[in-house]
Amino acid sequence: MPTDGEFKLITAGRLIDAKGGPPIDNGAILIHGSSIVAVGRSGEISAPEGADVQILDYPGKTIMPGMVDCHTHHNGFGDGRAGDELTLLDDEILTLQSARNARSSLYSGVTSIRENGPKNYTMFRLRDAINQGITVGPRMVLCGRPVAIIGGHMGYFGSEVTGPNESRAMTRQLIKEGADYIKVTATGGTTRTSFPLKPSFTVEELVAVTDEAHKFGKLTATHCVSSQGIANSLDADVDMIIHCVYKDGDGTDTFRQDIADRIGEKGVYVNPTLHVGRSGRWKLEHKKAAQGLTPKETATLEATYRNNEVRLEDSRKMIEMGLKVITGSDSSWGDYQLGNTVYETELLVEAGYTPMQGVHSVTSDAAKALGLDDLVGTLEAGKEADIIIVDGDPSHDINALWNVDEVFFAGEVVDRGSFDSKTTVRQPSAFLHTKEHHRETRRSDAYGIRFQDSEGRTID
Repeated sequence: MPTDGEFKLITAGRLIDAKGGPPIDNGAILIHGSSIVAVGRSGEISAPEGADVQILDYPGKTIMPGMVDCHTHHNGFGDGRAGDELTLLDDEILTLQSARNARSSLYSGVTSIRENGPKNYTMFRLRDAINQGITVGPRMVLCGRPVAIIGGHMGYFGSEVTGPNESRAMTRQLIKEGADYIKVTATGGTTRTSFPLKPSFTVEELVAVTDEAHKFGKLTATHCVSSQGIANSLDADVDMIIHCVYKDGDGTDTFRQDIADRIGEKGVYVNPTLHVGRSGRWKLEHKKAAQGLTPKETATLEATYRNNEVRLEDSRKMIEMGLKVITGSDSSWGDYQLGNTVYETELLVEAGYTPMQGVHSVTSDAAKALGLDDLVGTLEAGKEADIIIVDGDPSHDINALWNVDEVFFAGEVVDRGSFDSKTTVRQPSAFLHTKEHHRETRRSDAYGIRFQDSEGRTID
């Protein structure tokens, strides 16, 4: 055990180490510098004799690992504009917006993120700025630009390819630029020139990407909003399926047990992004209550109700099968702002996880999916001291994850500024008109627009 420098001894009513056991009553964690030294019960953990110790006590609260969000888009504004519009903005603007979003992530208790597709080098520049102490933000696992076909989903961010050779070459280029993993849009998506129900890449092209990435020790993830896209990704041995939407080529919703079985056999992680899918529903419900909807919007809302239920049920089936389903928010795509990762975890609990399993989905399981489990995700000696203090017990009530009282990043308390900055990160019932309405819809669907309080003031 080190003896020089200041130690921090953190105690609380309970401690969740996210290693699989129950919470530890009267928990304590000892940290030195950026590292965890010891974890256990209060009274059983102590610093070396004569050491300088700062004692931090949080009675009745919970010590747990910082949250890990497997799917973010820090370039976004959360104001409804599509990726096609974002790419028209200068890289400098997007980098500054990403910095703002990074603070929101960290302030909400998310201490590690995986970025799923920014423009050009914006997130690399932001990570450099964080590492140099210019700004603050979570640990970042970056893909750089997502790999897309010409005209394909997110191809506007700068990495369009055609054929296996270009796919392999782009993978090498991204690794050269500093990519920690490779993201591929295996199907179309919201990009105006793409086709969501059609596979974008051939299996041969996907294999070129995964083979090259794995050769250099990099994980892969594919955006899939059709069953064929999922099947092709599995054929190519990807490591994670993003969205994992079971839709036939004609748009029919059909849960494919054969594909789900293959996901389980291969041990592939699944990031269903349930909340971003239901967010459109909340946005339309808000507009309906405020000013009414057009016939087209009404039809869209009805379709969204159906889609939300299908996605939730498909996730329930995958959870019952024991598939590795993890938290990844997909914020701030569209209207969904950063700092609201817990919405996704809440939905995974609604889909069948116990609250403790939900905690694991946003801590230890998510860290494993990103290849960060040697550093973060659990509280144990030798790991980085990324810790949050939660008011409540999320192992019994997942909603407690909203109540983050303190954030420690690499052993240091994060200065989150005013009380207001700690409490307005969440995009809650301001979206709707009553608390009753919010409770009624939250469990079944929040695209975060810029909200206004009762006096018309904007809440970011």
